[in-house]
Amino acid sequence: MPEVIRVKLNNPKILTWAREELGLTIPEVAERFKKTPATIEAWERGDEAPTFRQLIDLANYYKRPVAAFFLPSIPPRTPKPHDYRTLPYVTPGKYSKETLIAYREVYNMVAETRELLDELNSSIVFSLPTWTIDDDPEQKAEQLRSLLGISIEKQIKEFDTHYTAQDVWRSVLFDRGVIVRICKMPITDARAFCLFGNDLAGIGLSSEDREHGRIFSLFHEVCHLSLKQPGVSGLASKYRSPNQRLEQYCDRFSASFLLPSSHHEVMEDLGLFEGSIDLLEVAQFIANKFKISKYVAIRRAFDLEKISPDIYWETIAEWKRSDAEYRRKKEAKGTGGNYPATQISYIGKRFVDLVIQALNLNYLTPVDVRRIVGLELTSIEANL
Repeated sequence: MPEVIRVKLNNPKILTWAREELGLTIPEVAERFKKTPATIEAWERGDEAPTFRQLIDLANYYKRPVAAFFLPSIPPRTPKPHDYRTLPYVTPGKYSKETLIAYREVYNMVAETRELLDELNSSIVFSLPTWTIDDDPEQKAEQLRSLLGISIEKQIKEFDTHYTAQDVWRSVLFDRGVIVRICKMPITDARAFCLFGNDLAGIGLSSEDREHGRIFSLFHEVCHLSLKQPGVSGLASKYRSPNQRLEQYCDRFSASFLLPSSHHEVMEDLGLFEGSIDLLEVAQFIANKFKISKYVAIRRAFDLEKISPDIYWETIAEWKRSDAEYRRKKEAKGTGGNYPATQISYIGKRFVDLVIQALNLNYLTPVDVRRIVGLELTSIEANL
């Protein structure tokens, strides 16, 4: 029988660091690896050591390279985001493992973007205007739209799909120092989040949200950044919470940015909600025309008093149940698809272009590109 080789770590406390970074308890890790809590504690103290195979499994579970476990000292902790979620079932400050990984991914991506921009002598920094929650969100939305240079006419005529709209919005925000990544995190835990770092800002959007829903979440987070209040946001809720005013303000901003009330065509279309017996049909018509979500359309109708609060909350509750069932069936069916194309879509074409520029100027090697993007160079070139 071959001898089982144990791996003695230089600093076993790194195992504790990796576990706590994801908010995991020792019993949770023990259950995952079919070990006793005492064994996991012994690994973290250094009294016992895992096998190399177990160390690889731990690295995969904690989403860390195996090499991280051999560092001589504990790395800095990723700062935890502020919690602005308003749903009654969430525990303030408690996030799923997937959400914490997503936050770390965006945090690291912002740092990598800063390094690449500096290497390329780019002057891009965070440069969105700032305001306070006492400012008029409708007015601020109009000002930001003008600054970004995307008119409502362009939104109607040139955004042929929701994916096109998402790419354009991400690109113009990139030029303003806002780096956007789509992340694999449960929408019931967090719909989106934002953060600051290295003279840039980052936004993470849930992959479970549909592309048109992500556009609304994107500008909800933009509002958080302009208010200088970064953190994690959840699904819209009518329940009272300490963050209710802030979240409703950001919702109002996002909806008014995407459907400005100053535009006559927007107001004519929103007027279709009044007296309609099929709110979903009206909402989908507006959503398809302006490349937004049906939730934005009905939110604007609510903001501008085209429908009553009771009808609004009843309707979106019904739509959320229907959308949750759609997601459940989609997950059960499995998506398959093109992994490289999906990966590029998640991290963003502008970021990938930045990496390729750095490669062409010999600031990066193909190995660096594989580490940063998560794809081989041939796969990137075939899917750009």
